[in-house]
Amino acid sequence: MNIIYIIGLICLIVVGGLLLGWVWRTIKEHQKLKISDRWVVVTGCDSGIGLGLVKKLVAEGVLVIAFTYTQDGAKRALDEGARLAPCLDITDEAKMQQTVEQVIELCEGQIWGLVHNAGVVQPGFIEYQQIGNFRRLMDVNFFAVVTLTQQLIPALKSTKGRIVTVSSVDGIVSLPGNAPYDASKFAIEAFADALRVELSFWNVDVSVINPSTLRTPLAMGFFEAHKNAWEEMNQSDPDGEWKQAWTSEWLEAYVNENNGRIESIAQDLKYAVDDIYHALSSKYPRMRYLSGTLAKTLFYALWKMPEQWSFMIKKGTVNPPPFLQ
Repeated sequence: MNIIYIIGLICLIVVGGLLLGWVWRTIKEHQKLKISDRWVVVTGCDSGIGLGLVKKLVAEGVLVIAFTYTQDGAKRALDEGARLAPCLDITDEAKMQQTVEQVIELCEGQIWGLVHNAGVVQPGFIEYQQIGNFRRLMDVNFFAVVTLTQQLIPALKSTKGRIVTVSSVDGIVSLPGNAPYDASKFAIEAFADALRVELSFWNVDVSVINPSTLRTPLAMGFFEAHKNAWEEMNQSDPDGEWKQAWTSEWLEAYVNENNGRIESIAQDLKYAVDDIYHALSSKYPRMRYLSGTLAKTLFYALWKMPEQWSFMIKKGTVNPPPFLQ
């Protein structure tokens, strides 16, 4: 009886400790800061998560600077209440420097938040991916993030502000058919991890957002975009051995098979928007936010399970498989 009593007591203490820890974390996460009238820079505001975030922040009284890629995107951001909507290619370092100087002058060097949301994707299997696709995605999804961060660090130090980087579930679990994008997101994860430690000396918090499939233009056109990489390789190497496995018939079947799945699993972009807002406005922001149901379930499991298990699951997603000779 004594042993049973001791085991029961230990179990009770463990469960109680876990419950108290959960309650304490919940209380902490609900402590908010007043961020109205503070300046926040957001990239990638033409549509999707970026434009949704502009709406959310403006509604809360935040002063938003919305970086866009197109003039139409800039107009949409301004119509939603952004104070400034620079239209630029964020990989153009000279243009970026000019824009940052304009932003600093407008904000008088006081920026509370920097949200890295801009990104591009080019799906396609590695054998028919041009090397230029890898370089382009690294330029937009990684190097532009590093450049803008470095330029705005002094302003963020002065406010003890926040940096929020929108990565992806592909930044923690690499999937077949999306290597250029996944590589850029793994790179940004490493960058954010180092940045978080370095800026902690100035009390600047760094959070990473890992959305699963949300209803954005980028996500909804994902499988159709496989055709772009295939056609590019077909133009440069129409008789290459790659084409024996990845035939045009296979491509059509693969795209048709998976287009419907995107429609069925895509969720509202508010999951990421709300998490980004929490990272900007919480007194105790999380280091990482898994945004969306699949991020918290399937991708979390793939991230944590033994590699051999995740390998077999990911291999099963290539359906139909390539033609084997």
